[in-house]
Amino acid sequence: MVYNRTVAFVPRGGPPKEDIVASVGRGEIAPIYCLHGAERYLVDRCLQAIRAAVMEGGAAAAFAAFNQDTFDLRETEIGTVVSTAQTLPMMAPRRLVIAKGIDGVKADDLQPLLPYVADPNPQACLVLLGDKVDTRFKVFQALRKAGYLHEFAPLRDRELTTWLDREARARKVTISPDAAAALAEAAGPELGRLAQALEQLELYAGAARTITLADVEALIPETRQRSVFELTKAIGDGDVARALRILANMFRNREPALRIQFMLARQLRQIWRAKELLAAGMPRDQIAGAIGVPPFFVDDILAPARRMSIRALGNGFERLYRADKALKSSRIDGELLLSRLVQHMTEDARGTPARAPGRAPDHRPRP
Repeated sequence: MVYNRTVAFVPRGGPPKEDIVASVGRGEIAPIYCLHGAERYLVDRCLQAIRAAVMEGGAAAAFAAFNQDTFDLRETEIGTVVSTAQTLPMMAPRRLVIAKGIDGVKADDLQPLLPYVADPNPQACLVLLGDKVDTRFKVFQALRKAGYLHEFAPLRDRELTTWLDREARARKVTISPDAAAALAEAAGPELGRLAQALEQLELYAGAARTITLADVEALIPETRQRSVFELTKAIGDGDVARALRILANMFRNREPALRIQFMLARQLRQIWRAKELLAAGMPRDQIAGAIGVPPFFVDDILAPARRMSIRALGNGFERLYRADKALKSSRIDGELLLSRLVQHMTEDARGTPARAPGRAPDHRPRP
């Protein structure tokens, strides 16, 4: 089908996914978007921006009911979606066609989409939504080559502070680096929760338009990093009851057992390194940078570093290694396994005899 190409849209190749919201806000609208990935907050935000750009304002808003179609691909064939996208809009610049569940359609059933990807209707915006598409399928390869395929994978922990800084600037708010780090720990990698927390802090900051660490600690005192620091401090103090209480609270906050095990292992490496640096006479204010923790958390590392013996730390690494292996290779209940691990590590720290761990690789940090 040959279209009257009178409506401008983004060139083939398209914008990077982080720029989709900004580009559609400027009126640069592609004829096709295939949005997929586990980070639903970003997918939903892009869809909301596309819908606003296509359907709101002027004639588009007046005739929105006639120019928007939504399909569930579990119930509707892709050919019907393509035919709808080929239909010219009524008294408006564009038609919006949304098809959900593209990742659930078989490869053969996707074939009617291929010629449309090669020659899309510039007076329509087709949005295909899914959780995880199979990029081995020809249609997704074609979408990717044309710049219409956008994946929204969860951000890594180290990317969260950058995302927060960008979000804050978009809101015309300044967030200090230590506040961003603490907020990322508070909300975790779920961007919807992180965005909501940032909005609360924006309101809390008020006319100052600056979010500080004190604001984060006042408004959101419970953080993931604070929890694991408190847990290792309780372990270092030999306080079994308090350690198990903190662990239970982390489980209530839906922290996965494997992640807690990982955080404990990272924390123990930092404690061991801090113990070596203390013995070498390094000043407190230099240790934070040397072990890679924010300055406001360094005392939570130094307390167990001073109390825990080399033997207790060594046993802890062996127990963590065995727990990691068990969590990844067996069906044992993660919460039960971690509870036993924390109990034994705490007993080791206070010198109470505990069942000796098996042998494992040496995980001690190197200078």
